[in-house]
Amino acid sequence: MSETDLLRTALHDRHVALGAAMGDEAGWHVPLRYTGPLDEAAEVRRRAGVLDLSHRSRIRIRGDGAPELLARAFTHDAARQEDDTAADTLLLNERGGVLDAGTLLRLEDFWVFNGAPPCREKTLRHLQSLAEGLDARVDDQTLKTALLAVTGPEAPRILDAVLPLRVGDLPVGAVKFGSMMIARYIAARVSESGEWGVEVSLPNLVAGQAWRFITEKAGQNAVRPAGLAAADVLRIEAGLCRYGHELNETIDPLSAGLEIRLHWEHDFLGREALEKLRARPPARRRVGLVLEAPSERTAPALPRQGDTIRRADGSEAGAVTSATFSPAREAVLAMAYLSPVALDAGEKLSVETPAGPCNAVIAELPFLVRP
Repeated sequence: MSETDLLRTALHDRHVALGAAMGDEAGWHVPLRYTGPLDEAAEVRRRAGVLDLSHRSRIRIRGDGAPELLARAFTHDAARQEDDTAADTLLLNERGGVLDAGTLLRLEDFWVFNGAPPCREKTLRHLQSLAEGLDARVDDQTLKTALLAVTGPEAPRILDAVLPLRVGDLPVGAVKFGSMMIARYIAARVSESGEWGVEVSLPNLVAGQAWRFITEKAGQNAVRPAGLAAADVLRIEAGLCRYGHELNETIDPLSAGLEIRLHWEHDFLGREALEKLRARPPARRRVGLVLEAPSERTAPALPRQGDTIRRADGSEAGAVTSATFSPAREAVLAMAYLSPVALDAGEKLSVETPAGPCNAVIAELPFLVRP
């Protein structure tokens, strides 16, 4: 797909003006980095950063039949979700594979599902199909709105200093729907960095003003932008899944370690398949790996998605799904799926990186636990 064929967020021209390195992400022309992903990720961990996440899907569900639709479609019990809350959830196929992963926002009169960028069109079709025969309307708000995330330990102080409404004391999972002048917004207290965070959806018409204010006009409270490469560093440090890496339609949430998103008390699509899967040992499990440097003077090579992991006897144990150098841990971190036999304590593993084999040890997820 050529650059001219890619979708553009409402902030595209501002990213280009800032000198961002742009690239393709799920059919969108998005900012990958400004100064550098490690520098930007470190700034988020130290202070705060603002990210344009407008390429993520925002699908609205309304109508009296919406609770029935959502209870069937999502793995958490959406019918019991309280107003003005956000819940991490999954959409599954009938085999128990992950169709999409994201956050369902429940407001008084409607719901919004914020999903993975590669899944927008198929999720929209899936939900519209499930809505047939119900008094439920499903429509895509992605191209009409922008989604900005502000995250980092200083983010609540900064936002409370510059906004007319307080967001610093919002509890995790809280959602606020309101208007500022003529613009309606949805603010959700969620984060994919492991730090304090808030994601705000607002109309494209005012997105540029909001971006300029937080990055330039807020004086000493201005926040530096971070690109999607830095977002991936933060995500891996936080041990979170990314669709197309740790998740796809052939991977089930039990193997991915996402049991917390499964509410077994209601009948969601894919539940029957999962019940059969959890009755037997898993064929693979998602784990964290820390790669060891070949020598004190040499940094470990960065694995690529799909790189093979082997046991000490040379047998194949699994494959890498994501990897990064972590500024916070000062180490190369990776996530991978391993066969159960390779999960034994003390198991020695080797990752076949582009620079050659590199020893690795299994680490607990998340890699980084923030206060």
